[in-house]
Amino acid sequence: MNPLLYVAILFCVLIGYRRVINERKSFNRRIHWGMYEAVYLLKEGWMLALMLSLISIALGIVLPVEYIVLVTIVMLVSIVSFYYHLASAAYAFALAFAAIWLTYMYDWSWSILGVEFDATIMHKHLLIAVPLLIALLLVVEGQLVRKYAANNSSPRLQTTARGLRAVTYLAKRLWILPVVFFIPGGAIPEWAPFWPQLSLGGETYGVVLFPVVIGFQQRARKMLPKAFYPQVGATIQLLGVLVLIEAVLAIFFPIMGIAAVAVAFVGRALISIIYSIRERKGAFAVTPQNEGVVVAAVLPESPAEAMGIEVGEIIRRVNGIPVKTETELYEALQINAAHCRIEVLDAQKEIRIRQHVIFRHDHFRIGLIVLK
Repeated sequence: MNPLLYVAILFCVLIGYRRVINERKSFNRRIHWGMYEAVYLLKEGWMLALMLSLISIALGIVLPVEYIVLVTIVMLVSIVSFYYHLASAAYAFALAFAAIWLTYMYDWSWSILGVEFDATIMHKHLLIAVPLLIALLLVVEGQLVRKYAANNSSPRLQTTARGLRAVTYLAKRLWILPVVFFIPGGAIPEWAPFWPQLSLGGETYGVVLFPVVIGFQQRARKMLPKAFYPQVGATIQLLGVLVLIEAVLAIFFPIMGIAAVAVAFVGRALISIIYSIRERKGAFAVTPQNEGVVVAAVLPESPAEAMGIEVGEIIRRVNGIPVKTETELYEALQINAAHCRIEVLDAQKEIRIRQHVIFRHDHFRIGLIVLK
């Protein structure tokens, strides 16, 4: 089994543990349970992994074992670094390709972990296969970020330049996509005759299930998570489409394959940098407001979630009573526990009315974490 799977599971547990510590430090309680990242490591991406595998099989993508080893090493380093701005699969596939390309260009010969590398590893089909895979992985990464990054973005208290309390949101995730690739049949060791193989056009190919790890880390401050992360995801997907076009052109002009890999690497880095700089400037999206109590987070499977209350909204009235503080909020909740009525001001400054049953002695379990 590839060590990526076990290392990713371990570090997902560490991500969750560290997240819970920071949430308790800021709000005296956690939002999601500590194993959230580990549970959803594979669950959120398995359908996309299946689609990638079908595309890989249909296109007959063949990757040298040496290339897969390099990708594994780079992914392991990125996971262990705990800095997941660098954990996009595009980086791992691009760096591994660069190493093999430079080995070919300068006729180097070297080894790592007992695997030998020389100029013969580089084949023309890699100029098409690798850019194509990177493009598809960028599209998949963008979809995962768009759909799931905001769900588990962790709120953190921060002090503004004016000395006020504000909230930022950190999305830090790992996803694993088990993807099927072909490898040259000659790479299969003699002691593994049971290894699945496929004969095509007089050539023999082995089948491997490779755990592609996609990491993501980005902080939202200027925008609310539900708006920020889908925007980041869409930008990553746009980059994937651009790289895909270059990968197709590489079929006719192989040099475009190198350009596509470079664009993917640089483009993905620029996306992280530009969005990070943008979010550091300007006002915080979640800060204290005179209109009422600001929602910093909503606990999962809580009455507040059932009401549709969202992060960043301002609670103005509860059961007809204006509220300005957390204490006033919970006192007002007890007045009509059988039929709680909450008036909120949403991100578009429109008033919405939410209603739900809150039992008298369970008013504190409404599931709201507010900015005090």
